[in-house]
Amino acid sequence: MAPDEGKNRPQSVGKYFGVSLPVWVLVFLAIGLAIGLLLPKNRFAGAAYISGTWFPKGVVTFAGPLIFALLAAATAKLMILHGRRARRLFGLIVVLYLALGVVSLMFVTAWIPLLTKLPFVTSGAGVMGLGMWLGQFASTFASFLTTQPLIQALIGAMLIGYLSAVVPALRPVAGGLIRSSDAILWLFSNLLWYYPIMIGCLAIGIPLKFGAKGINAYGQTILWTALVTLSFSVVMIALTFWTTKRTPKQVFSYFAAVWPTGFGTGGSYETLAVNIVSAEQDLGLRREIAEVSIVFGTVLNKSCAGMSMLLITISVTRLLHIPISMTDILLLLPPMLILGLVSPGIPGGAGFFMSPIVAILLHVHNADTFVTTFVAMYAGLIPMFSTAGNTTNDGLVGALLNDRFTNYLGLDESSGAAKNLRQSPGSEAGTKSSIGKIIAWAAMLGGTWMLVSPQALLGLNQLKWMYNYAFPGEVPLGMLILSVSLYLLGGRKTANKAASR
Repeated sequence: MAPDEGKNRPQSVGKYFGVSLPVWVLVFLAIGLAIGLLLPKNRFAGAAYISGTWFPKGVVTFAGPLIFALLAAATAKLMILHGRRARRLFGLIVVLYLALGVVSLMFVTAWIPLLTKLPFVTSGAGVMGLGMWLGQFASTFASFLTTQPLIQALIGAMLIGYLSAVVPALRPVAGGLIRSSDAILWLFSNLLWYYPIMIGCLAIGIPLKFGAKGINAYGQTILWTALVTLSFSVVMIALTFWTTKRTPKQVFSYFAAVWPTGFGTGGSYETLAVNIVSAEQDLGLRREIAEVSIVFGTVLNKSCAGMSMLLITISVTRLLHIPISMTDILLLLPPMLILGLVSPGIPGGAGFFMSPIVAILLHVHNADTFVTTFVAMYAGLIPMFSTAGNTTNDGLVGALLNDRFTNYLGLDESSGAAKNLRQSPGSEAGTKSSIGKIIAWAAMLGGTWMLVSPQALLGLNQLKWMYNYAFPGEVPLGMLILSVSLYLLGGRKTANKAASR
């Protein structure tokens, strides 16, 4: 690892007034549920609940630029760090995490009929034939790819992150993306103190709207999530023993260090440092493999979170009396797989980013209520079980890379990773022209607007008016303009140096 690489990573979750963050989350969750149950008509309780919706709605509003910066930076950093073999490593690790996502969603789909007794079709609906189902699936998936701004941001982020790293003249863009990502993660890590307060306020809404029925649904969903994620971890451990050279002692030592940390923090980024160290020391992985599999897995791997999302979808739709069946669940699987790539590894991140898209795909009439109820359900113990499963899966994927793909990846060659990152020209000084800087910052604001406005309808009420100015193709154009602004801020002199190399 480069000496300065970890400097701007989010720090592990600390203590507030001598009490760890997970304890505060559970305390505020319990307080919120109690207030909503005991004071259902209190106006201050209602106001507290409304205040809790502001942060998740704000994240939904600005999801486009957040996803673009985080995923593009992760892609660029991977390509820069691993030089010539990065293309193979990038392709292989994306395929492995996509495969893990597919397997996890198939796994939870097999559990759903047993746990939820969900019917195959909704009452009064006819059973679709295979051709009709495939046609609806293709229509839903095509519409999902072409109309959803978050998916466009995800695909564009990976493409721009890749090009900015492999094309020397575009290295200033890569440097700007990495700095932007570091700033976003720093902001989220420094807002973690508010997370328990937000969860407490949102928790008021569950009994406030649904009474004891809401609390029962929340408890039932916790049990479903625990059963599914823990059993999936058992399957992953067995698969690791079968496909790698890791010993039981190595695997269980790794789980003993990382699983409780992921469970305690509820966020993959907050588990990142412990995960990398344990993967290298306890699981016995090469340093470069430990870093890549876990850093990239923190962005791409939301396998257990995706399983939780499907279970929460069932609970929320039942609370809101929205018809849902196994047919609907099957149609949600491909979008849910892609949404797993969208969700950042922050506490509650999966709930923030997945819920508005699920609401659209299910044709929910009141998306605001669906999103806030969804985020409230994805709180407390549920993201803790999900994160514990996600983070340990990152190390087990690393074990597969380490033991089965050494020759393919050329791991015996010296990567020069630290050198590549230190020589990345994107970190040099930007343009000295004041007019140039003004133009660059104006372009950045314009590009950010274009990534926000198509998503604004699902976010903060105060910014929904931005959606009135959205137009087709706005997200790709916004990403291009943002990239140009980062290039200008990176400096033409820097770009010329990069091209000469």
